[in-house]
Amino acid sequence: MPWCTDCDRFLSPSSVRDDGTCPHCGRAVEGGELAVRARETRRSAEPDEEPLPPIPWHLKLLAAAIVVYLAWRLVQGVDWLLG
Repeated sequence: MPWCTDCDRFLSPSSVRDDGTCPHCGRAVEGGELAVRARETRRSAEPDEEPLPPIPWHLKLLAAAIVVYLAWRLVQGVDWLLG
C-alpha cells in the first residue's frame, strides 16, 4: 500500500503518479514504484474489451413511453400557464 509521509496518508495504487510520486504534494511515495509496476502489469494482462450487448427492446419501449409522457405533460403545463 503506497504511503505518503508528507501528507501522512495511504494512497490507492491507481492514484500514484506514473513516476511514483504523490498526486497532492508531488514527493516520492513509499511503495510508489511497486504500485506503478503493478498497475502496468494489470494493464498489460487485461484482455481487449468485449463489445456491449444490444439494448433490450423493452428498455427502448420504456424510454419512448417516457418521452411521450413528458411531452404531453409539457403541453399540459404550457396550456395551464397560458390559460
